[in-house]
Amino acid sequence: MSLRSKILLGTLWFTSVALVGVGAYFGGWSAEAKFEDLNTTSAPELKLKDQGRYEEAAQTVLDRVREGLPEAEADSEVALIYLNRAKKDLPNREQWAQQAVPYLDKAAALAPHDPFILESAMDDFNTVGDYSENGCPYYEKAVQFGQAVLALLQGKSVTVEGHVRSYPAQPIREGIEPTLKRIREKVEACCKKKP
Repeated sequence: MSLRSKILLGTLWFTSVALVGVGAYFGGWSAEAKFEDLNTTSAPELKLKDQGRYEEAAQTVLDRVREGLPEAEADSEVALIYLNRAKKDLPNREQWAQQAVPYLDKAAALAPHDPFILESAMDDFNTVGDYSENGCPYYEKAVQFGQAVLALLQGKSVTVEGHVRSYPAQPIREGIEPTLKRIREKVEACCKKKP
């Protein structure tokens, strides 16, 4: 190969690498912009919740099941809507927290091997316990869900049905263990029957 051919080939290679790099940069920039739009565009149920229209927000989430939202995720989101309402409505806090309970139970029953749904159930039952006059049954249920999540996270990764990929178990475990410890402390302090 002559020197001129080598220079021409080198120039062509450099130009193609530069064009691919520039294209990737702008392609990534465009994808990032679309991702930002998704994150800044508020879901209709969030707008309704922010307006204090909780029942409409809950129904909007449940309607999304027909559009492909997994039912367990919808139930988990509805429970969270009721817990947000409970947080803001102090006089009726316990009543609204109780509204979340059947949705939490249903979500966990529909997705017994989904660590994310079970973790939400643990967190949300803990909140129901905080908002209830007798929180013990809810704290105990939160502990059961926390233990169920940890049982799913024994390996290095966990695959969740309906998700495209598996997730590393260690970070999830590390996030759950401190919360579960605090809930267990509530059970020990408040719920043990004295002889």
